Amino acid sequence: MKLFFNTLLFFLILFLFENSAYSLSDYQIKEICKKVSKRSTCIKKLKFKKLNLLQGNKIEIPVIPFKK
Repeated sequence: MKLFFNTLLFFLILFLFENSAYSLSDYQIKEICKKVSKRSTCIKKLKFKKLNLLQGNKIEIPVIPFKK
C-alpha cells in the first residue's frame, strides 16, 4: 500500500511540474542590472538566458558561496 501511494505521489508531482520554468520578467532584469557598470551587456545576457530557458535549453547559473 505504501509503495502504491509513493509511486502515485511521484507521478502526480511529475506531471504537475513537468513544463514549468520560471524566468525573470523584463522589469526584474532591469532592476538586477541597475547595479552593474555595463548595464546594456547585462540586460542582453540575461534576456538571452531567459530566451534559452523558455525554449527548454540548459543554462549555466553561477553559484556564489555563502560567507559567514
